[in-house]
Amino acid sequence: MEHRRRAQATAAANKYAPHPEGTALTYGVVAVTLAFIGVVSFGMFYSLRVLAYPMVLGVALVPVFALGVLVRHRRRRQHIKAVDQEVARQDDLGPVE
Repeated sequence: MEHRRRAQATAAANKYAPHPEGTALTYGVVAVTLAFIGVVSFGMFYSLRVLAYPMVLGVALVPVFALGVLVRHRRRRQHIKAVDQEVARQDDLGPVE
């Protein structure tokens, strides 16, 4: 019975706070890729040679990777909190048939 309630709570929570798909590494790599594309596009638009300074670009992308990892961590915490709230809401409603 408890497993069924937990599954129902997880299904309800997934509607508004889905569990993050992918690993923290994936989130970090995606963040770095998007930032890199943005920087290169910015450089092309303003005729800047951003690729001429790979060390500066690499060092600047390290915090972006960390930001991607933090986004996944935050989404995971939101999902866990949502599931716990749904379980508590089910406890307030009474037993499940």
